[in-house]
Amino acid sequence: MLVYTDTITPRIRYVFEYLFEKTGIPFILTTNDQEYFKASGNKINYSDKIFGDTEFQIIPSGLLYENNIQRQTIEWTNYRSIPVCFPANGNIGFDLPAAIFFHLCRYEEYEAFTPDTFGRYPHHQSTLFQNNLLHRPLIEEWLQLFTQLLIEYFPQLSLRSPGYSFIPTYDIDIAWSYQHKGFWRNLAGGLKNPNSIIERMQVLLGNKKDPYDCYDTLHQLHAEHQCKPIYFFPVGKKRSGLDRHISIQQKAYRQLIKTTAQNNMVGLHPSIYSHTHPEALAAEKEILENIIQRPVIHSRQHYLLFSLPNTYRSLESIGIANDYSMGYGTLNGFRAATAQSFLWYDLERERATSLRIHPLAWMDANSFYENELSSAEAAAEWEAYRERIQATNGTMITVSHNHLLSDNTLWPGWMKEYERLIAHRK
Repeated sequence: MLVYTDTITPRIRYVFEYLFEKTGIPFILTTNDQEYFKASGNKINYSDKIFGDTEFQIIPSGLLYENNIQRQTIEWTNYRSIPVCFPANGNIGFDLPAAIFFHLCRYEEYEAFTPDTFGRYPHHQSTLFQNNLLHRPLIEEWLQLFTQLLIEYFPQLSLRSPGYSFIPTYDIDIAWSYQHKGFWRNLAGGLKNPNSIIERMQVLLGNKKDPYDCYDTLHQLHAEHQCKPIYFFPVGKKRSGLDRHISIQQKAYRQLIKTTAQNNMVGLHPSIYSHTHPEALAAEKEILENIIQRPVIHSRQHYLLFSLPNTYRSLESIGIANDYSMGYGTLNGFRAATAQSFLWYDLERERATSLRIHPLAWMDANSFYENELSSAEAAAEWEAYRERIQATNGTMITVSHNHLLSDNTLWPGWMKEYERLIAHRK
């Protein structure tokens, strides 16, 4: 595919590489209008110029020619019954590259906003939520529309479509409810919750399994259904506030991480402390690498707390290749309007990076704590996201917590429901 544009900017190169990577079409960018005009074959004109009727034209809105950050006014409309932004004339009815770029780079998160109590970008300030679109993988819908139009225009074109896939992931925020916490933490826990004393003693005396210990069940479940999960472990040395994980000095915790890593992918779950102390991030990565005896390339922020661009720059600088934090810690949905991975674009420095972002679609804590859904409602929400992602050939990444799979939560029997959902993930 020959693509004409008046200027080749870093934004244009980034988004067209993304666009044609997803569709499997080799492409060449050119600014030579004579070369473009004389060329035969498949051509896309990304400009206001008119070259003839043998090209597919997308009228640019101007966003991809800019090299600064300014507040964008996002206008939504429908094109062929699909919600689109950056409407324009042309063969597709909106500036598809600009719309994709705006959401992938999380442009609106660089604009001024009021953070939530944890310092995060709030979902209700996003244009997707405000237009009731957060639950739709819009970029995949746009890509399906784009490929359909290209085939109508260039019938001989051979296109590739990625298949649906499913990745269950786990944040092991609290590895055990009672075990391996030490005398004083158990005493404090018992005084705070007297109803737990009997069960606590049964577990500590070895007469009952710790309610948060569901690891063998998960391993068997994944093996039976051929899933490839990712476990994220916190290993920060400072444990206070929201960082309440088991001490990394605890031998049993190190052994749990090591054993899990033998047959599964393991990633870093950076502490809240490391969010404001970047030097701690590298130290935590080194600790985890020493335990599992291999490089750590996967990461997900605790409480999904990240700020752009600093958090992603820090992750990239220490060698993290894949981040799984792209979602809201308050509401399920598609924060970047997509269910497929993409390379992060550093908007301030105007460059594509090597850090690959893997968006999540559903997290149990959102359903459980934030939206107070019943187990049946949470399962229905899961299924709705799966159907949307499957229909658009995306990747469904779910986030679960071992302590919420316990029958001690407000979702008694959730593990059985979870097993059913995994079994019917396709």
